[in-house]
Amino acid sequence: MKWFSKSAWLLAGSLLCTPAFSADGQGANEFSASFKGTDIGEFINIVGRNLEKTIIVDPSVRGKIDVRSYDVLNEKQYYQFFLNVLEVYGFAVVEMENGVLKVIKAKDAKTSAVPVVGDASVQGDSVITRVVAVRNVSVRELSPLLRQLNDNAGAGNVVHYDPANIILITGRAAVVNRLAEIIERVDKAGDKSVEVVELKNASAAEMVRIVEALNKTTDAKNTPAFLQPKLVADERTNSILISGDPQVRKRLRNVVQQLDKEMATTGNSQVVYLKNANAEDLVDVLKGVSDNLAKAKNAGKGAATASNNEVVISAHKGTNALVLTAPPDIMKALKEVIAQLDIRRAQVLIEALIVEMAEGDGINLAFSGVT
Repeated sequence: MKWFSKSAWLLAGSLLCTPAFSADGQGANEFSASFKGTDIGEFINIVGRNLEKTIIVDPSVRGKIDVRSYDVLNEKQYYQFFLNVLEVYGFAVVEMENGVLKVIKAKDAKTSAVPVVGDASVQGDSVITRVVAVRNVSVRELSPLLRQLNDNAGAGNVVHYDPANIILITGRAAVVNRLAEIIERVDKAGDKSVEVVELKNASAAEMVRIVEALNKTTDAKNTPAFLQPKLVADERTNSILISGDPQVRKRLRNVVQQLDKEMATTGNSQVVYLKNANAEDLVDVLKGVSDNLAKAKNAGKGAATASNNEVVISAHKGTNALVLTAPPDIMKALKEVIAQLDIRRAQVLIEALIVEMAEGDGINLAFSGVT
């Protein structure tokens, strides 16, 4: 009698899950699923027969299920129903490349041959792996947050690869797609822009050197290179281009503005001592160079330079030195020109030998060497 009771339940479950063809005769299968105390192996066999799929069951998959569906399901819904039931009981389905399905424990699915997909085309409770590229946020910081949202005790797993800044997510398709959407939104929030800071007193190149030295901290070493703020000097306009996170750009902009102060002395003056060239001879040459630089600088602004940006060049004969007063960018250009002009002149070495001969009783020779 016990054997009959068990067989009756299995038969009832099988009959309730047998496909019923639609009334229009098009052959669309519909299913009404109901199982009570059914062995999970028999449940899998019934589903495999109805869906005409080959299913391999791991020996560790054991137990009984109780489930009831009051709705008529089409083939796609019926397959998702099958996946949902297995998920509730701690199992997962891995679809192989040849279409064969494997039913294993959920915790073993993450190390199985899970299909790798590139988008959200796969839905439901199928176990998949997605590779998500991140451009503006560090994956090292993002991965721990995603693990808290994933089923790590079951089929879920989240790992990151720092050099390429990518995240690999394994789990049920619905969860994986949700995590990928979260990554996309966070990545957009970390998008970087470029800000231009124009300097009035300091040299752009020198300012970049100072700020970069200030920015070389332990935290910067642990941050991927592409996420670190970048500073570039535009010497033509004496400006600094800053790229990075908005908060980082704001902090660097404040530092630059604090350093870009007018010098206490009137103008930016420097004395350059010459070793080979004549200071007075270079004054006219340097004035011509500074005029051209000033014109090029003002061409983009459409206005004349302010009085504190005027260039003054004079020579001190006693020390053979040049006294320069100029804005930082023009000052740098003038010093480069001076360095190229203040070189040792080419010299020709001439050697001569003078022999003096005098007549007398003896022979007297005198030699004098001249170089």
